[in-house]
Amino acid sequence: MELGFTNPFRRWRPKGRMYSLKCSQCGNGFLSSYSLEAPICGSCMQVAKSLDSTIDYDIQCTTCGNKGVIYSKKQCHACYFGLGNKDGEEK
Repeated sequence: MELGFTNPFRRWRPKGRMYSLKCSQCGNGFLSSYSLEAPICGSCMQVAKSLDSTIDYDIQCTTCGNKGVIYSKKQCHACYFGLGNKDGEEK
């Protein structure tokens, strides 16, 4: 009869290699299963993603002239990511 207990001293181990990296933005260390060329930790990644999705409606796009550019960029979302207006219409 098996009780279903496991060894309490057995530890979880990841499959493959683990790399100890240092964030290029803040300098904090973190673990990754990938050898990254430009390592960035989770908290800095979250900040970078939130800044890219922030729109500054006071500035005009240099490419199409529409109001509302990505924060710290000079183009709107459509021009920056190459989406553009298919009909050639401006908002």
